[in-house]
Amino acid sequence: MKINGKQPNFLIITTDEERFPPPYENSQAKEYRLKHSACMAEMRRCGMEFMNHNAAATACAPSRTSIYTGQYPSLHGVSQTPGIGKSSFDQNMFWLAPNTVPTMGSWFREAGYQTYYRGKWHLSDEDIIVPGSQQALYSNSETGEPYPAKQALYERSERLDKFGFSQWIGPEPHGAAENNSGTSRDPGFANQVCETLKQLEEKAQNGDQTPFLLVSSFVNPHDIVLMGQKDWFSNFYAEKEAGNLPSVAPAPSQTESLMDKPRCQKDYQLMYPHMYLPQPPDETYRQFYYYLIAEVNKHIEQVFNALKQSSFYENTIVVFTSDHGELLGAHGGLHQKWYTAYQEVLNVPFIISNPVLFNQPKQLDITTSHIDLLPTLLGLADIDIEQTRTQLAKDHSEAQPLVGRNLANVILGETSPKEEAIYFMTDDNIEVGSDMTNMLTGKAYNSIIQPNHIEAVVTQLPDISGDTKWKFVRYFDNARFYEQDPNLVDLGGNDEPTTQSSVSNVVGVGNPDGITTTQFIPCEYECYNLSEDPTEENNLLSPFCETPLDARILKALQFTLREQRKAKRLLPQSLNEAPQKPVNQQVPIRR
Repeated sequence: MKINGKQPNFLIITTDEERFPPPYENSQAKEYRLKHSACMAEMRRCGMEFMNHNAAATACAPSRTSIYTGQYPSLHGVSQTPGIGKSSFDQNMFWLAPNTVPTMGSWFREAGYQTYYRGKWHLSDEDIIVPGSQQALYSNSETGEPYPAKQALYERSERLDKFGFSQWIGPEPHGAAENNSGTSRDPGFANQVCETLKQLEEKAQNGDQTPFLLVSSFVNPHDIVLMGQKDWFSNFYAEKEAGNLPSVAPAPSQTESLMDKPRCQKDYQLMYPHMYLPQPPDETYRQFYYYLIAEVNKHIEQVFNALKQSSFYENTIVVFTSDHGELLGAHGGLHQKWYTAYQEVLNVPFIISNPVLFNQPKQLDITTSHIDLLPTLLGLADIDIEQTRTQLAKDHSEAQPLVGRNLANVILGETSPKEEAIYFMTDDNIEVGSDMTNMLTGKAYNSIIQPNHIEAVVTQLPDISGDTKWKFVRYFDNARFYEQDPNLVDLGGNDEPTTQSSVSNVVGVGNPDGITTTQFIPCEYECYNLSEDPTEENNLLSPFCETPLDARILKALQFTLREQRKAKRLLPQSLNEAPQKPVNQQVPIRR
């Protein structure tokens, strides 16, 4: 596809931890959000908004790597997020390795694009390290002022070149330091993107018409996880004191007991204040989240305005999304995004905008996934996907076929939208690592009980229930993540329970080896009728459910889960043969 006779440019703008507005958002909160998102309104006026777009994996690192590789953690290997229990150097961390699964930068660079990345990366650990330490070289002060010499060092070092991107300036904005908060880093990230746009404008004025793909990756509203650091956010408390913040209603599920949900959710609820910063899910907490969204929108608007003032605005497709959502006290007062597959976590904003392609606002209601983003952008750029993949396979060990949908023809109005199932997975055990102590108290905590690895499908069953939308979720203990290797005996993968108490033969398909376990571990399940129960309060597979799920629907959902897993949860082709284990080796029972 060409716009005004030219191959399109792409500006991809992302936030961190921003959920799609839930159905229970109250009027004051909605009014505040819309008032402080003028740039989003402009994107919608000349764009297509996806109303049911979902993360493919959680949390931060797994989701981002899925966005930028078009593959699931089972293939790209980034299953964990550093943070509560482990650092980037922990033996429990898996990062994306160069020359394995190609990134979006590699795909577009191979197709002749200029490719740039500004802001939060989190697919691999590319910080410049202070010798003799595990400390990243900071490039800004606690309040965000840049250190020019150190930023120039990062830029010259081209730390992301092996992943197909240029101009990244570290260090990675994660961890407990104030100078890595979104409040500190996002203003600088916006300035960096504007500088790249300025450089591209100068190149264009000098006759360089090479198309570009530029990522503008912001941190907020991720600072919601740092609310306990009150002295960092004085502006928020001043706004609250002045009465400038809206009343934000709690989720209707905030008071649920979780007794009819998988047990790891209750354990996560109870363990969270022992693992991290205690934070009651009160109105101040919810107001802070909306304040952070308003703050990051200021920086997005700065970037968007810089694009509009350039000569290539009409030829640039703008994409806006977030890596995952935020529970914000929903479902019994849960925080962040772990150990669930609720809509608050999965459903994220997604807008594709261009003033030439869209002369009026459009909405797309079909269910889509982050895994669809890469093939869709390649389709919009009219890049031959298979030919490019063949070239990438020459220096990437895992340049496997993309498993997502190419929605380019739907976006361009050439094909009618069609509902298809989406698949979600997470193996992220954020609290497990070599430092399982609370950052404030220094006290040790326990890991979350098993089963806590999740796979899910969202789908319609038109032959049985028409356009009703269902979510089917399986919680299991993934053998890949045992502290000691179990006896490797393939028992097959029986995931056809009739009740929540059924056992399964757990198929461990994480990074790097696909293995099974001889330990029969009870799986636990959720099923929600999203059309009738959008807040996911009635688990139809709970023993306490008064209206058991129709057997035909359950069987169809089981089939869909197996089908989606087989088609999308790929494994590395470069798997090493597993070593033989003693037959009598005991499988450890994990809490």
